Amino acid sequence: MSDLRRLISWLLLALVAVVGLGGAVLGTALAPKNAPLEKAVSNTLAAPSYTQIVTEKTTQGSESYFLVWQAPNRLGGYVQSGNRRTYVYVLPSAKGPMEYQSVTVAADASTEHLTFYRQPIQSAASVDPTKIYLHYAVGAKGVTSSGNTYTFTLTQTGSTGTPETGTFVYTVNGPYVSQFNLTVANESVQLVISDVGSSPPVRLPAGAKILPLPTTTSPGT
Repeated sequence: MSDLRRLISWLLLALVAVVGLGGAVLGTALAPKNAPLEKAVSNTLAAPSYTQIVTEKTTQGSESYFLVWQAPNRLGGYVQSGNRRTYVYVLPSAKGPMEYQSVTVAADASTEHLTFYRQPIQSAASVDPTKIYLHYAVGAKGVTSSGNTYTFTLTQTGSTGTPETGTFVYTVNGPYVSQFNLTVANESVQLVISDVGSSPPVRLPAGAKILPLPTTTSPGT
């Protein structure tokens, strides 16, 4: 997950975040017209739920995130690299939002009785890829459009201290944003959004075993 976090860090200047498949069509027969970009962003972010697939490609390889957002504060799914998966969730608790991360298992392994490690987190929204990436379309400068596709660029100082330019491309279908692409140098992120308002509820798999995140100690202690 480190490479995707580095890309998001480049965008958010130290905000840490936590999955491409084919495009998803979100328009319906009742809403044949595509909303303007900022309205589509607002509609998507206000939705009670949505499914998202983030595919991140770097010079080290690719990794995919399959996540569901459930308002107001639930996020869950899994990260897949090759044929291995790590299940991740952010859920509310009496002590505030908690992140749950499973041990890594084979992609075809049963999700029952997985072991999860728990630690506090700021919020589910703070690590939701859709909320992070759609935010950049609000008030963006120099936006060009072609049909239902909107494009702009943003230059910031990268992790090496040199300016890097990211190209942002948003696709609107009906009232919602259905796809986002970011390209920075030789790296890219694609976000596909689907099932807006009809995604499954977010909950830990049946029989999950919850443990606190192991603490590290200095040698000799």
